[in-house]
Amino acid sequence: MPAPRTPQRATVGGRKRGQGSKWCAKDKRLALYLRDGCTCAYCGRTVALGVDATLDHVLACELGGTNEPQNLVTACLSCNSQKRDLTLRRWFAFLRSNGTDTAKLGARIRRNTRKNLAKYRRQAKMLISLHGYGGACTIINETQA
Repeated sequence: MPAPRTPQRATVGGRKRGQGSKWCAKDKRLALYLRDGCTCAYCGRTVALGVDATLDHVLACELGGTNEPQNLVTACLSCNSQKRDLTLRRWFAFLRSNGTDTAKLGARIRRNTRKNLAKYRRQAKMLISLHGYGGACTIINETQA
């Protein structure tokens, strides 16, 4: 028997179902990726913007989480898909059961989410104004390679 799912609602934490990535302004999204060093908060892998980079709600919207920068981290598509709406405690337990050392993950997430987003947002707006969102992602991807 499958695990019970959270009841479906039309809106969750200010986000509409089926909205895709449009729930977050492009400059804010890019600023969050820059803040986190384009690195998945969970596995530490460098993510390619526009390919496998996603934003994850540390506390899922279904559990009362918000779209505030303090609740958002960069995550690769694989980790974000696996985490779903698990709490960090349950997610870390899952990772540990699969052999991942989670000792430093919590500290990395706290360190990143406590950073002031303002300077990263200014950088993101400048890059977008000069190169467009897609061009900014390409430039960042090239510097990460």
